[in-house]
Amino acid sequence: MLFNSLSFLLFFPIVLLGHALLKDRPLRLWLVIMSYVFYSWGQPWWYAGLLFFTTAVDYQVAQRIALARSPRARKGWLMISVIGNLSVLGLFKYLEYLMALTNRFSGWLHLGFSVPVPDLPLPVGISFYTFQTMSYTIDVYRGKLAPARSFLNLALYVAFFPQLVAGPIERAGNLLHQLSQKMARTSEDVLLGLTRIFWGLAKKVVAAEWLGIVVNRVYGHHETATTWDLLLATYGFAFQVYLDFSAYSDIAIGLSRTMGIRLVENFRTPYLARTMSEYWNRWHISLSTWLRDYLYFPLGGSRKGAWRTVLNIFLVMMLGGLWHGASNTFLLWGLWIGLGIALYHLYRIYILGGVKDDPERPLAWRDLVPIILTFHWMVLSRVFFRAHSGEQAFHILGKFFTQPWGPVHFDVPLCDVWRAVGFMALAMVAQLARRLGWRTTWPAQGYSPVLAGALWGLLATAILLLFAPTQSQFIYFQF
Repeated sequence: MLFNSLSFLLFFPIVLLGHALLKDRPLRLWLVIMSYVFYSWGQPWWYAGLLFFTTAVDYQVAQRIALARSPRARKGWLMISVIGNLSVLGLFKYLEYLMALTNRFSGWLHLGFSVPVPDLPLPVGISFYTFQTMSYTIDVYRGKLAPARSFLNLALYVAFFPQLVAGPIERAGNLLHQLSQKMARTSEDVLLGLTRIFWGLAKKVVAAEWLGIVVNRVYGHHETATTWDLLLATYGFAFQVYLDFSAYSDIAIGLSRTMGIRLVENFRTPYLARTMSEYWNRWHISLSTWLRDYLYFPLGGSRKGAWRTVLNIFLVMMLGGLWHGASNTFLLWGLWIGLGIALYHLYRIYILGGVKDDPERPLAWRDLVPIILTFHWMVLSRVFFRAHSGEQAFHILGKFFTQPWGPVHFDVPLCDVWRAVGFMALAMVAQLARRLGWRTTWPAQGYSPVLAGALWGLLATAILLLFAPTQSQFIYFQF
C-alpha cells in the first residue's frame, strides 16, 4: 500500500480510530493486524507469511539466548538467527544474481555448463525488516537488550506499518520499548506528525515525481540523449532519490508521531556534507549506523591501522551497495562511495596529521569547496545507482568526460528543464536553512493549531495544484 494512494487515505483513519478506542494489549494486537493488512495489500499472501516466520524464529532465538548458560550456546543460538535471516534474504534477493554470475564465469572460462536461473519475486521491504530483526537478536546477545516479554510486542516491532517497507531501520532499544508502553500522544504530537506527513507528501508527489519524469525520459534513451540532457538527468536523479526517500521517512515519522511513537531521523542535510564520510553519516542514517555497529566495528573499525581501515571501509560499502540490490551497478556504487570515504580517510591521516572531524561544526565559507567536491563525488555515484547495467553507467560517464559539450542544448522540453532546476534549487535552500538553524520557534512556544492548519492548507494546495501526472511507488520499495 502506497502512502500516496487513495487506499491509504482510507486505511489510516481506521488505524487512528482503533488507536483512540483501544489500550494496552488490544491496541497492540490491533496495530499488528493493521500492519499485516498494510503489508499484504496488493501483494502475494506469502509475503506476510515470510514476515511472520522471520519474527517467530527471532523471538524464539532471543529467548534461548537469554536462557543459555554458556557463551558457546549463546553464540550458537545467535548464529541460527543470523544464518536464518541472511539465508532468507539471500534466497529471494541474491540467488538469481549469483546463478547468473556463475553462468557468466562459465562462459568466460569455456567450462561448457550452465545452471538454471530462478525467477523469484522479491518480497517488499525484506532488506529492511531482515536487518531490523537481526539487530534485535544481536543486541540481546550482546546484553544490551532484554528479550521481548511477549511475541505480540516483537511482532509489532517488526511489522509496525509506517516504517516496515522502507525504514527507518529501527533498533529494538528505541522502537520496541515505545510500542510496549501505553503509546500516549499529545496534541503537539498530532500537530507535528500531520505537518511532517504533509511535508513528505509534497516532496514526493510534486518534486520527486516531476524530477522522475525527466530522469526516466533521459536515462531511457541515453544512447541518443545529449550530454546536457544526461547532466540534467544525473543531477535530477540525485535530488529525486533524496526527495523520494526522505519523503518516505518524513511520512513514516509523521504517521508514527500521530500515534505517540518517535522514530529516528534518517536524513540530516546530506548534500551539505563536507566529506564523503560525513555524507554517509547524514544519508540513510539508520542503515549507515547499522553497518557501522554490526559490521564495521566487528571487523576492527579504525583500530588496526590506516590500511586495515581502508579495507574495512571497502568491505562495508561493497556490502552496503549489494544491500540495495543484487546487481553490478549497486556493487559499483558501493565501491565508488567506499573509494571516496577511503581517500578522505588517508588524506586525513597522512596530510592533515590525523586531525579528527567535527561533523557538528557550524558551516563556514571555507567549507564551500569541500561541500562542492563531496556533492559531485556523490552525484557521479548516482549514475551507477540509476543505470540498468554497468555498460550503461560507463557509457553515460564516458559521454561526460569524452564528448564535446558545445553550446547548451536540451532535447528535454524547456519547461521541464526549468521545473527540474527549480525543484533542485528549492531542495538545496531547504537543506541550507535547516543546516544553518533557520528553524521555527514553535517547539519552544507550543504549536499553534491555527498556524499549523495554515501550513497544512498551503502544502495541500501545492499538492493539488502542482502534483505530477504519475503515481509511482517509492524508490526504496525495491530494496
